[in-house]
Amino acid sequence: MVRGEQLADAIVYDKMNLLKKDFSGYIERNTTKVDENLPVFFGHMISALERSFPNIPDESYDDFIDSITFKVLDASTHINDFDYVKRVILNALRLKKRKDAEFGVNLVVGLKLLKAGDYGHALDFLKKYGELDAKIGMAVAYCHYVLSLREFKKNEEVPRNQRPGEMELLARETLLTLARVKPPVNQLKQLEMDDPAFLEKCFWQMTFLGIEWFPSEIWFIEVGLKNARLTDNADMKKHLLEIGSERFYTDMTFLREMYYFKLENRDAAGAAGVVNQLIKQYPQELEPILLGLKLSLLLTKKITYQSFRKLATTKGMPASIIELFDLSFDLLNQDKNAAMNKIMEFEREFPKYQYYITALRYIAADFFSDNETRVKRAKRALIDSIDQFCSEELKNKI
Repeated sequence: MVRGEQLADAIVYDKMNLLKKDFSGYIERNTTKVDENLPVFFGHMISALERSFPNIPDESYDDFIDSITFKVLDASTHINDFDYVKRVILNALRLKKRKDAEFGVNLVVGLKLLKAGDYGHALDFLKKYGELDAKIGMAVAYCHYVLSLREFKKNEEVPRNQRPGEMELLARETLLTLARVKPPVNQLKQLEMDDPAFLEKCFWQMTFLGIEWFPSEIWFIEVGLKNARLTDNADMKKHLLEIGSERFYTDMTFLREMYYFKLENRDAAGAAGVVNQLIKQYPQELEPILLGLKLSLLLTKKITYQSFRKLATTKGMPASIIELFDLSFDLLNQDKNAAMNKIMEFEREFPKYQYYITALRYIAADFFSDNETRVKRAKRALIDSIDQFCSEELKNKI
């Protein structure tokens, strides 16, 4: 896709969001009117959508309907009237274009019922989609779990040795299935909502129950860390890493996450400790050495860099990666002549990477700029590009 097309797509996306906000505001101000005239409202919405965006893909068209459907249900005072809910569903479905029209509507209806506390009906809409996204799967487990609490009287103390009720067993089974399937997190567009707090609450409660119920299953730590990263939840990330450091301190995935957490918090000594542990734990793997090289770049200490470089050579690290780190080390140490000479050497030895070499030249030019902002951006661009380059080079080795 050419740059012009990407830009046009971005503009359309922004304009669709503006139209969505306009309708959301209208729904909030005219809830009763919308509820009493659902066919008229949905017809008006589609007219506005087709008038404003006559050529949008069917997927975007249907996603827009899903979003507005959730807003209609969210604003309504009739959410506990299931006949009303069914009317909203019918009005939304008759306007959608794709063959799997029910998929998006079922998700947004199920999410709204979950938010409203109607867990039994929410399950009816969500349970068959639980393996598509960890957030939905956790929501299904949450519904089972909350319903399990209602299997006993509120003030009745359940004996500790009593077997879990049917609903709790279903919650546990759902969590085990998720740990086996390992679905992605936040991949469904229907999860993009103005106020996702209710869904986050469900996710975190079931994640920590999964950790409690199945202490040897690392997936609950992994999926929690992914969600914490996606939602910028530093507190949850720290808490999960503390749990993981006790239970999974030899696991590659966990140690990698701990390494980047240490870097984010400018704990160079802590990151170095993780690298040393990785090298001892996985002596035949190249990734720990790569992480060590990256750390030595950030520290810009020659003795540290040379130590990891020697280890990389001994372990058979691709020459292209070693030379890239060499020139990067010179750039970060502001040795312009050495860096530019190494870029030329890199170009002569690896002409197939001309596309990357061109980018390196632009980055290098900014390294020696008088503009501090440009220098900082160049450093970030270099580190990011190294990560991407090494990932491609070692795709079949790490």
